[in-house]
Order: sequence, then structure tokens, then C-alpha cells
Amino acid sequence: MLDNVFRENPAARSYILDDQAALRKHVTVFIDRVMIRDRLKLSDPVPGSATVYVMQALSGG
Repeated sequence: MLDNVFRENPAARSYILDDQAALRKHVTVFIDRVMIRDRLKLSDPVPGSATVYVMQALSGG
């Protein structure tokens, strides 16, 4: 799914993925309101009818 997004918006790749193609530390992805489990290989299944959210994770105190 993300590959399709990156084809349409190549600049988004470096914002979302690190140099190892894993999800950046302060980015999180939800599929139908459930946070993905595989942040390294991004192998969580995405059903065709799913809603996917890519968000900047907040950290700090």
C-alpha cells in the first residue's frame, strides 16, 4: 500500500521510512484504527476496504 503512495508522492518516502526502509521512529501507521505490528518489514496485511492512517507519533514529556 505504501509503495502505491510513494509512486504518487516520492517525497513522502524519506519522511515515513528510514534508510533501511523501516518505519521511522516518530511515525506510526494504523490500519482500520489498529496500530501495525511490523514496523521493520511493514508486512501487516491491508484489506482492500481498509482505512490507513500514517501519523507523526508524539513523544517527550
